[in-house]
Amino acid sequence: MKNFLTALAALLLMAAGPENTTIYTGGTIITMDGDTPEVVEAVAIKNGKIAAIGNEQTVKSKSGRAAMVVDLKGRTMLPGFIDAHGHVSGYGQAADLAQLSPPPLGTVDSMPALQAKLRAYLANPKLPAGAPVIGFGYDDSQLIEKRHPTRVDLDAVSADRPILITHASGHLAVMNSAMLKLAKITANSPNPDGGIIRRGTDGRTPNGVLEENAFFNIASLFAP
Repeated sequence: MKNFLTALAALLLMAAGPENTTIYTGGTIITMDGDTPEVVEAVAIKNGKIAAIGNEQTVKSKSGRAAMVVDLKGRTMLPGFIDAHGHVSGYGQAADLAQLSPPPLGTVDSMPALQAKLRAYLANPKLPAGAPVIGFGYDDSQLIEKRHPTRVDLDAVSADRPILITHASGHLAVMNSAMLKLAKITANSPNPDGGIIRRGTDGRTPNGVLEENAFFNIASLFAP
């Protein structure tokens, strides 16, 4: 993008040679360091590492006369970022699902708020008749009740429309009774390897919460 210069600036550094110092200036340089990232006039890069930051005069004095100067021409420069564990595509796929995230991303901070979101989603005329209701992003630790929803909580939204909601971590899900039936999960269903079907007070009846492979093994059946 015209107004932003990110880690691609490193290409200019490579072109200048690994032993040279390159100074970037003439734009907004955001360090992204700490809770209040500093904005500086210039940054010097040497051997692939930041050698100096600060005002242009100071950075140039520390870098020597042989340093190559790159004029950002008013553009913004940020550090390069490496996301080692991201799920960008997953967020895209979840865009059309019922959004159950807690603040500040969403508004679901209690069981009634979660149920209200699901009811509003269920009432959307664009939702195909009979289609399962899929929600994304609830976080038990951020709910006032400090617990996971159960099939009982979801049955209160709809007892006959299949409902499945996934935890913010992506490692748990909750189903209502209709969805459990659709997934063929019953009191006689054993825990799969690497997964847990949480049970009710009788120790047998699924309470709707599925952990890890108990959810992963059937997730493809309900993929949007």
